[in-house]
Amino acid sequence: MSATKGPSNLYGNPAGIPTEHINYPYAVTFNQRTLMKHYNDHGDEVGATSAQEYQELAIDFANDVNNVTHDSFVDQNGSTYKFSYETGEFAIIKSDGTVITYYIPDRGEAYWEDVKRKHSV
Repeated sequence: MSATKGPSNLYGNPAGIPTEHINYPYAVTFNQRTLMKHYNDHGDEVGATSAQEYQELAIDFANDVNNVTHDSFVDQNGSTYKFSYETGEFAIIKSDGTVITYYIPDRGEAYWEDVKRKHSV
């Protein structure tokens, strides 16, 4: 099974409808089952002072359209992997618009290159 959207840096969609570049309207939530664990593990590194703020930062990053400093790809399951060369932020967003992870990897660009080699189609 191949992803239904091609590689894209187009995140967020104010019209709320899928396009050729994005198969979900926009990221709307963080996985609620894992939110507290992710906040406890990564909240400090992204500057969040609460789980709610962590969720908001993750969603904002997932929806941020920046074709200059952000890179992304879609894996075979339709999940979007996104990285910012400017801030070092990394996120994975499921095709239904749920952010499943958000953090700043210690290895930065080297980590991103490893992720691309492992998960890119």
